[in-house]
Amino acid sequence: MALVEFLCYLTVFADAAVCQRLLNSTAANATTTMMSTTTTANLSNPLAPSRLESIKNSNTELRLLSKMNPSDFVFDFNNATTGVSRGTGGRTVSANANNFPGVIGHGIAMTVGFLGPCGMNLPHTHPRATEINYSVDGHFQVGFYQENGAAFIMNELHSGQVAVFPKGAIHFEQNLNCQPATFVAAFNHEDPGVLTIANAFFGSIPATVVGASLGGLNISTIEDIRMQVAENPAVGIAECRRRCNL
Repeated sequence: MALVEFLCYLTVFADAAVCQRLLNSTAANATTTMMSTTTTANLSNPLAPSRLESIKNSNTELRLLSKMNPSDFVFDFNNATTGVSRGTGGRTVSANANNFPGVIGHGIAMTVGFLGPCGMNLPHTHPRATEINYSVDGHFQVGFYQENGAAFIMNELHSGQVAVFPKGAIHFEQNLNCQPATFVAAFNHEDPGVLTIANAFFGSIPATVVGASLGGLNISTIEDIRMQVAENPAVGIAECRRRCNL
């Protein structure tokens, strides 16, 4: 475009109308190229932070939809490469605003738990969402603790049943079967967040504070405990492990 402007300036093109048409055509081509480049970038990296932020900042639903690709509305839990947490007890796969553009602006998210025999989704919280948890094909022990002074709530969940865990409650899911089991957890927030209790307590809080919280345990003992904290999901309770010869 700069070359065309330069030539017009030198009056190589004496006809002003010709110059204007050339300038307009060059500008249109540049815009098309830029849009094509952006579309290619969206397709090649649909989870680019800048793209997710742009979608999130849409001021209307139509504006949001104009930034989306059809594939943004489908998430494959079986073959996911993002949102995956693996441990000795299986894996969980989360679809949320960080890795599933289709939920942005719609106030929902989902996690599927693929737990091995006796696998446990360790005690954790979701700071921004209530959870409803559906047992697909398993027999689970589930429980939650809401706040200081509340009673601990525990139930057994069979295939086809659901349990509710209130927003912010510490809760867990324990597969009681000697074979794999699956649960589906839905949330009323596109970014529910997760805080795994033991990992956070021993892994993120200063050892001096942890030691004081546990009656004055020394730092070396805290460091030893940190080394033993399991990654989520983990193989769960001793009774199940004995019964299933694990």
